[in-house]
Amino acid sequence: AVGFVPEVSDTYAYWEAVYGYMNEHGLALGESTTAGNFPVSQRGSALLWIRPLTQMAMERCRTARCAIDTMGALAEVHGFYGEDAGASGAGEALVVADGKEVWVFHITGDATGTSAFWVAQRVPDGHVVAVANNFVIRQVDCEYQDNYRCSTDLLSKAKAIGASSGEGALDFARAMGPDIRNFSYTPGYSPIPMYTTARLWRVFSRVAPSLGLRLTDNPYDVPFSVKSERRLSHRHLMDLKRDHYEGTEIDLTVGPMAGPFGSPNRLEGGEGLKVTRGQFARAISLPRTSYCCIGHSFGEESGAKHFNKWWYASDSPASSVFVPFYTGAWEFAAAYRIGHMSKYDDRSAWWVFDFVANWMDINYRLMSIDVRKKLSEWQDRVDRECEEHEARAVGSDNPHLLFGEFQAALQSKVVDAWRGFGHHLIMKYNDGRINYPEIAQPIGYPAWWLQTFGVDSDIFPKWGRPSDSPPTLYELCGPGPFAKCSPQDLDLGELAAGEDVAAPPRASVPLYEVAVLLVAGQAVTFLLGWLLGSGRLALPGLVRGSTWRGPPLSARAAGGAALGDSCPYVAA
Repeated sequence: AVGFVPEVSDTYAYWEAVYGYMNEHGLALGESTTAGNFPVSQRGSALLWIRPLTQMAMERCRTARCAIDTMGALAEVHGFYGEDAGASGAGEALVVADGKEVWVFHITGDATGTSAFWVAQRVPDGHVVAVANNFVIRQVDCEYQDNYRCSTDLLSKAKAIGASSGEGALDFARAMGPDIRNFSYTPGYSPIPMYTTARLWRVFSRVAPSLGLRLTDNPYDVPFSVKSERRLSHRHLMDLKRDHYEGTEIDLTVGPMAGPFGSPNRLEGGEGLKVTRGQFARAISLPRTSYCCIGHSFGEESGAKHFNKWWYASDSPASSVFVPFYTGAWEFAAAYRIGHMSKYDDRSAWWVFDFVANWMDINYRLMSIDVRKKLSEWQDRVDRECEEHEARAVGSDNPHLLFGEFQAALQSKVVDAWRGFGHHLIMKYNDGRINYPEIAQPIGYPAWWLQTFGVDSDIFPKWGRPSDSPPTLYELCGPGPFAKCSPQDLDLGELAAGEDVAAPPRASVPLYEVAVLLVAGQAVTFLLGWLLGSGRLALPGLVRGSTWRGPPLSARAAGGAALGDSCPYVAA
């Protein structure tokens, strides 16, 4: 549809990358597409979808409540349709934070196709909330506006269309979204409930381990939020976004699907999954990620209003360095302005980080040691340089200029260093050997991998067979590639006589897509996004407000923390 939304007299500057993410006042958003029961045609009369709603919220609002009310009112008047066609993309979930409060916002079209149903719930102080491509708001009390915001006559309209019985509180997730245990996101594929629930379980189990939460495929058994057992920083959130369930029963670096060198990356889609009706565990950090971001706000009373920043990592966060984009600066490095998926260009930050992420699959187990060490070194350096520069900038008459020059230089240093690091990895792991510090050191396959496929003196191909337990050599020699045992330590004849040496290790259990966390007392909004539709990269960009007045940035002490498909929010 084509239409017009009334303009306002003043607008604010903000950073965007597909969605509006963080504005000059420290308002931050995180996004996650969800299924919905009321899909609306993208070619109908509904005017708005989630991208322009986030952009208008950034332009017009300083607070989370303003953003929620603004997006909801515009969608009710002008109509809302989903980002993806059909029921699979009919809904949206946002995490909205302003340095004082963190809210979760849900929206979907209505039965008429001309308006919208929406609701929002405040995250309790000290809590973490996670959103992973599914509605998480359950019972709604629209009268209690300190904790809930609702679309006009939500309860009566839900009853009128049969989405609710009208008795008791409205369960928004059940009324407006499908039960993902029985819902197929993609025609021809089986339901994948753990695509959602595994990520929620992982986030909550890491921030509140004493709860002893168990992995489940039932989204209704997962709490809306949990109280964090420690104060979360931006570095904690970065680590959460790099997660592959390491050390858990669904560790993606373990099992035959991880290959001989423990890659956590899986190829989604394809005819094979249709035939087997299977699913993989869906990591929080995905190879198809275009970018990950974290909104970081400071309270006004701290005197750090110019230090609000949007942390941005190109490509998959597991192998990318987060760099700052200060909300009071408009200059940034050229490497973050260019790039297209259809043409390799190592001037582009995205391609520089994407190359390393892909090269790691040659030998993930060994290369991840190099990458994690380099990531830690550079993330520490970025933090240190940011702290030093912020200390120097206190009292400056022109902080937006200082921060612009600083962040552009720092961003360029990070990309240049990572480009050189990628070249080093090419050399070090060339031709399936280790070539540094000495060249041509053999790696070979782990003993358990060879045992899995019955590799022996017979050179003809053999096939592994399913097994509930790992091969004996996995237990005896470790995951490799360098065995912790020697042939002299093993009686291979006895092993062959006593067990099926071709039995492969247990396959990983399935799951799928990202989370939104919120922890009050410190607020974090980070959005993991990726390329949608056109094949163009989502590059960061600054949208200047119509009354941009330099760097009058302000943020408030955070009331929560949030993880989402598109970006998070941290308050110091």
